[in-house]
Amino acid sequence: MATSIKQIEFLARAIVNRLEDRGLVEFGDAEAGIQVVARTLGESFAAVDAVEQEARNRLARANGDRDPSDSELADEMRRVAAERNLML
Repeated sequence: MATSIKQIEFLARAIVNRLEDRGLVEFGDAEAGIQVVARTLGESFAAVDAVEQEARNRLARANGDRDPSDSELADEMRRVAAERNLML
């Protein structure tokens, strides 16, 4: 699921713009706000990628060569996330 830096920056800009447009947040320096949001998004996407990789590894050990179904992967990701006290 690797997310590119460009995608994260685009999403961060969209989030900051939407928050400001709705009057929920006003950043004194929008670029600083974008950097904070981008860093947070990057860390979050990295955590999800790590959970997914761990779930795939566990399922590969259990299933051998068979690729897991989407539902098996989602269930295992939930288990891994719960063990790490993360919410997906």
